[in-house]
Formats: sequence, structure tokens, C-alpha cells
Amino acid sequence: MLISPLARKLCAQKGIDPAQLRGTGPRGRIMARDVTTPSAAPTRRGQTTYGDPSTPPTRPQKDGYYVYDATVNMKALHEISMPIAVQCEKLLEHRYSLFDYIVRAVVKACCSSTEWIDPTGEVNVLLFEEEGKKIAAIPDARSKTIYRLARELQQNTPVPAGFTPHIVICDAATTRQQVADHLAADKRPGFALLVRGRSPKVGIRAGGSSFSSLELPYTFYASTTLPEAQANRIAATLQSLLYSPVSLLLLN
Repeated sequence: MLISPLARKLCAQKGIDPAQLRGTGPRGRIMARDVTTPSAAPTRRGQTTYGDPSTPPTRPQKDGYYVYDATVNMKALHEISMPIAVQCEKLLEHRYSLFDYIVRAVVKACCSSTEWIDPTGEVNVLLFEEEGKKIAAIPDARSKTIYRLARELQQNTPVPAGFTPHIVICDAATTRQQVADHLAADKRPGFALLVRGRSPKVGIRAGGSSFSSLELPYTFYASTTLPEAQANRIAATLQSLLYSPVSLLLLN
């Protein structure tokens, strides 16, 4: 059995038998991510099977958030990219980027639990892309299809005054100060997603053959104003959606 030293240490700490895990590393090697999210190992065609419908936080609470670290393989997205390219070029005159899918997945996952949504029903998203150089505000993202989200991201309209996001999505090079500059002083988002690593996250384009990596590492933050069990379910739903890109094309 192949297992990395860090994965072996984590197994010992968590009391997990590594023989029960499925390794996702080279030659089936068990990696640290297989220990922290053992139920999320991809099966055929990028699908995911969960023995437990929740993903517990991977780190202690930080700044009022539960913290979830994960890595997903976007192979399923790449496999269906060509037919999607044909469709979205007709509708949008451009192709989806990976960030379009991430935005849709985060919104859909967060809205899978409606208890936190205020009576207006609006879910606003603030997106930082290209190392924080591109900033986009997406009001009422809950009611928008991925086609509409992609169009609004393409337009890159300025953040309106008084815009209060419920969800913030950014890449690894975005700084805390950049995010803070666009948040009201007494407000913070209910959820945040940080796409880790500095490889181009637009690398997987619908119909494209050039990409830096199919591995997508990210950190998901859920406000501790939510019960932990509820936050766990949302984190698990997000991971499942990222493995199932076809479902992100549907509004419901």
C-alpha cells in the first residue's frame, strides 16, 4: 500500500485505517486529501459517492468561519467541454471559463440550505479574478442560469455603491485588503471561496485543449452564524457539484 508521510500522520491522528481509503495520487498512492475528504474520492467519469452527506471542517474556526480545504478533479468538465462550447458560443459569443462553473457551483451549494437567506431571497456575489484585478458584482445570483452569470462576468460591470455580498469568490493572489475594501464595515459575507494555487484558473475553457491542470484546490469558508452541521452539508454539496458539471447548467 502506497501512502504519503503526511497522509500516514493524519490517519494516525484521526484514527483512520488507511487500508479503507482510496488513493488518488500516482499509482493509487494515498494522499493527505484522501484522509481529510475520504468520501470525496472520484469514481467513474468524475462522479462522487458520499458515505456521509457532510464534510467536516479541516481547520479550526478562523475569523468567524468554518474552514474547509479540498481538491477536486475537473476531468468531467473537460470531457463535456466541446458540446458546451458549441452551445455557449451561440448564446454568449464566447466560451465558459472554469470560474463560471465555480461561481454557479458555490451559489447552488450555498442555496441548497435556505435557512440563512433573508426574506428578499436575493443572494449577491462578489468575484475577484486575475489576481484581484478584475472585480465583478453579481446581484441576485440565485435566480440566474450559468449563461446569465457568464454574460455578467464577461461584462465586468463596476461594483455598485452599497453592494453587500453574501458570497465572495477569489483567487489565491487576491489580498484580504482588496476584499475588505468592497465590504461594508459592519458586514461580512456568509460564505467565501478561495481558489488556491497560482496556475491560471481559466485554463479549462469549454472546447479548449490547453489547460494547466485538472486539479482544482480550494478553501471554502462558511459563517459560524450557521450551525456546524448545516455548514458541513453545504461544503459537501459544493464538492459534489464540482464533480458534476452537467448539473450546473440547470437552474434548479
